[in-house]
Amino acid sequence: MTSDDEKEIVALMRAARAKSRGYADFFGWATDRDLEEWGVVTTLAESLAAKGQLFFDDLAQRGRGNDPPDCEAVDANGRRIAIEVTELVDGRAIQAHKRGLVYEWADWTQDGFISSLAERIAEKGKRHAILKGAPYDGGYIVVVFTDEPLLLIETVTTYLDDKAFVRPNGMTRAFLLLSYDPRTLSYPYVELDLNG
Repeated sequence: MTSDDEKEIVALMRAARAKSRGYADFFGWATDRDLEEWGVVTTLAESLAAKGQLFFDDLAQRGRGNDPPDCEAVDANGRRIAIEVTELVDGRAIQAHKRGLVYEWADWTQDGFISSLAERIAEKGKRHAILKGAPYDGGYIVVVFTDEPLLLIETVTTYLDDKAFVRPNGMTRAFLLLSYDPRTLSYPYVELDLNG
């Protein structure tokens, strides 16, 4: 490695640190949003596969200018699937962290969690009409990811018990993906009920 290579690596590390928000950013890739989205969907795919529930293959990121969708894949019948990625995070907690209040984590109530999740689903639902490269005969999937410290799988499953969301036009499935859980050595996820 040359000294120019080292300088470039240090510059990239500094840029990433400058863009990092420091709160609930387990999945964050501050210098490359496309890579972040691809990483989220790859993580979901690994979690689905671990439970024998993987339903897509050949994942590809589309990149800025070619989205929406953020990614696309192929189902078992060779049909293309559109995948959009969005984050569930409390902006107030991010701002508190930036002010130095490191442990001012968002305190998610069930109502706040459900309404925020419904908002993320509805927002991504609006993108179905403008998907580039359509049609996607394999469906339109939304992946909501979160690294909120107080949204553990037990809390999330309790909050989601008997909760159904309004299915936006064209959306076939939606998932909530949580960050790594060292207790289970996995990335927990929940398929969201869109029959509300």
